[in-house]
Amino acid sequence: MQKYFISKEDLLANKIKGSDAYQIATVLRFRGGETIMVSDLEKNYLAKVKNITKDEVSFEILEEKAGDMELPVFVSIYQGYPKSDKMEEIIKHATELGASKIVPTFMKRSVVKLEEKKIDSKLERFKKIAKEAAEQSFRSKIPTIDEISYLKNIDFSSYDVKILCYEENAKNGELTNFKNIVSNLKQGQNVCVLIGPEGGIDDSELDYLLNKGFIPCALGKRILRTETAVFYVLSSISYEMELKK
Repeated sequence: MQKYFISKEDLLANKIKGSDAYQIATVLRFRGGETIMVSDLEKNYLAKVKNITKDEVSFEILEEKAGDMELPVFVSIYQGYPKSDKMEEIIKHATELGASKIVPTFMKRSVVKLEEKKIDSKLERFKKIAKEAAEQSFRSKIPTIDEISYLKNIDFSSYDVKILCYEENAKNGELTNFKNIVSNLKQGQNVCVLIGPEGGIDDSELDYLLNKGFIPCALGKRILRTETAVFYVLSSISYEMELKK
């Protein structure tokens, strides 16, 4: 079954428009009568597809579906901007694993330098990826994709918990900080997770983040790639708060 996030106006009109309608008509090749899920980001509905064109798909609502698919805590991922298309993969999988917000973050060891004129198109691409990943994983919400930011311009004061993924802790044998944080999380808390780019975290950035209340954490005994760390963190939080009962 496919899920589609649509506007309140389109929900009231029982219509799916734009690229989603095109996908239904040309990629999935629906013919009418198929069951889908539609959501206005507040409620979810089981619906039956009726008329289909490349520009617009009409549907009939069958019933409202209850259920919250979100993590019990609000996790914001501040990702040190990586090379190539890794940011897209990080956004896709972080969305699938329950992140509430993802912030592409330029740090001292970030190699990529985006041209100003390309930033808006990058953000639109990132938001599209998050929407599609939220639909695929049947999330109740689409995570917020914040403006691409520089580390020193970010306000971290609103977070209850601040995790700094720091590979030097793994090299030094520290294996308890992350476990202690995750095992003591409480429902509804705002959690901040900062992950450095491929080159890691500069010493000056480390001092700055420690002064902001971040706790440096090893993610197990092994050194993870920047694009892998987010999977480890979100999967651990999900296991601790959703499965470990």
